[in-house]
Amino acid sequence: MTRSSLHRLLLATTIIGSSLATACGSTLSNTRYPQPERYASADLVEPYVPPGEPVDPQTASSLSLEDLLVFADQHSPVVRTARARVGLADAELVGAKILFPANPVVRFAGGRRTVANASGFEFEGWVQQQLEVAGERELRIDAARDQQRLREAAVNEVRWSVHVEVHRLVANMLVVRQRLAQAERFVALSQSLREIAGQQVAAGESAPLILLVADADLARTREAVIEARQALEALDVRLAAVVGWPRQTLPTIEEELPPVRGAPDASSLLSLMAAHHPSLRARELAVVAAHSRAALEAREGWPEPVVRFGYGREAGPAPEPDAEVWLLHVLLPIPLWHRNQEARARAEAELQVAGGERDATATRLRGELLQAATALDAAAERVALYETDVVPQLEQNLALLQRAYELGEVDVHQVSQTRERLLTATGQYIDALVTYYESAAMLEGLVGTELWAEMEATP
Repeated sequence: MTRSSLHRLLLATTIIGSSLATACGSTLSNTRYPQPERYASADLVEPYVPPGEPVDPQTASSLSLEDLLVFADQHSPVVRTARARVGLADAELVGAKILFPANPVVRFAGGRRTVANASGFEFEGWVQQQLEVAGERELRIDAARDQQRLREAAVNEVRWSVHVEVHRLVANMLVVRQRLAQAERFVALSQSLREIAGQQVAAGESAPLILLVADADLARTREAVIEARQALEALDVRLAAVVGWPRQTLPTIEEELPPVRGAPDASSLLSLMAAHHPSLRARELAVVAAHSRAALEAREGWPEPVVRFGYGREAGPAPEPDAEVWLLHVLLPIPLWHRNQEARARAEAELQVAGGERDATATRLRGELLQAATALDAAAERVALYETDVVPQLEQNLALLQRAYELGEVDVHQVSQTRERLLTATGQYIDALVTYYESAAMLEGLVGTELWAEMEATP
């Protein structure tokens, strides 16, 4: 083959390879793909964490809600596990930054060459390297960085869920403390009535049967105290586990319940959710990462040439000197059948899935937010009903009940029935408080930030 023929062959091969590479870079279909930032910005937003450093468990004698939130953000087991998963994306980024797709290959060959009963030593050496010429490395780095941001967004989702759980558990503990205090008041009343009944029986003023009623009432109120204490201990253990406290129980929590109030208007809540909710940001970043992966897989279908440089030394027929040969080979794969079709199709499908999951998440969160706002308003009205009509009269009613029994205006059975109604009403009030603060925690979790602080900061 002449030199000009060889040049024409190489030129034709290059043209064919370039045309096929262009085809490899095209998409597989004309489907309209989901675009980022449909519901929220595709940026990372740190969840709300109060300022300050975590307290030292060895020296802390009491804790506030802010202390618990700061400690949980650093030491909660689920948060630490989520942060560890970011290392997987870091490892992928390390691999993406490697300059060449494959290691170089070195080949040596040697032997003897015999011509007309004359022989001589012959040697060949080659080194070759596969190259990426279509910008795959840059796209691979972009895809790895987007995956890294997606992992960090997942961490923020976990951090916010822990924040909401800590807030909810602390509120529940404070409400259960009120339940315990009320139960102890009823125990004191039942104990006093039991003593009065005992005195009346001893004086012959009443039948011994009333002692059975008084004892039953006292046992009932003491049972309520036991239940409240058990619930308080269970919440304490649960909260310690959530925040990652190194001991089984926590120090005393010194905190006050926030005021009971209705939900802000729906438009404000939806705006806050779009600006702060970590799940919306994560789903937007998932669409961005899927776009990066699809672009990379499309580019991976381009041919990757191999450059080979060789040196040879051939023994010439005597008395001619040995011949040295220097060669440069370029191997260009022709992507006739395999153009990374499977990976490209999978990446496009994953992009569609990411868009669908984002739409589903946004729709679900919107519906749950509106339902939570309605539930919070209803719970606030229920609490207001008890605080207006029941709680202010409770202490007075208890005192009047004891005084009426002492004066003989009511018998023990009437006292028992009245006390039971008051105890039930008090329990319903505490249940209403639990429902309210549970609803408030759910609404705050759906908004994605400290609800009342954001509303008060908004002009």
